[in-house]
Amino acid sequence: MNSMPKIIGDFMELAFSNKICKVSVTTIQMPAPNIKIVTFKGVFPQVKFKIGHAIVIRIDETNYRNYTPSKWDSEAGTFEVIFHIHNNGPGSECIKKLKLNDQITVGLPRGFKVFNKEAKYHFFFGDETCMSVFKSMKDEINRTENNYLGILELDKPSVEVPEKLGINVDIVPKSLNKAEFAIKALHQLDAEIWNLWQNGYFYLLGNAKSIQAFRKALKEKGVSNKNIYTQPYWAEGKIGL
Repeated sequence: MNSMPKIIGDFMELAFSNKICKVSVTTIQMPAPNIKIVTFKGVFPQVKFKIGHAIVIRIDETNYRNYTPSKWDSEAGTFEVIFHIHNNGPGSECIKKLKLNDQITVGLPRGFKVFNKEAKYHFFFGDETCMSVFKSMKDEINRTENNYLGILELDKPSVEVPEKLGINVDIVPKSLNKAEFAIKALHQLDAEIWNLWQNGYFYLLGNAKSIQAFRKALKEKGVSNKNIYTQPYWAEGKIGL
């Protein structure tokens, strides 16, 4: 759902008040010029949040965008989202302008199973758009004393953000040949480490073409389809996947 007429959006808020709520901005952090971490507060005690579930934010009268929280506490009525400010669309402009005490309309979390609780070894691949979900996964992996590795393709302003978030992954630059440097980093993994991870669970999120290229590289290294989860968040020339 990227857009709908204002009259329908207004009706949806009234008709589905158990699935849509107003939330207020309580804290804002800017770990980089293009990354904005926002904490929201509202009332949603009924929500049973699962890692990887997405919310939908009404960014103006007719447009909506999906985002994945990095933290969620239904009892306290709070959640956090790590936003990528790419300056290329109404969603980015809306988030860029958010300030303390602003109120927005949010569709409550929904989605399919993303995080594999049974896996002992986890692997992340993505970009700035994935930091929020990777942060939530990292926290759960650390809590259960399991293990993770990852490779993120980041623009220069973002390269120090994963460390600030406590996400210990390899950082590579983006390239015209999608996932080129990430695939090189994958092939450079120590053989003993790869022996542990090749039967782990792989989360490929972010740019559609990068996901396609990295998935192909994993398959060539013998990773099973059933151990690869993919979710494109964006693609060149397309609005809101």
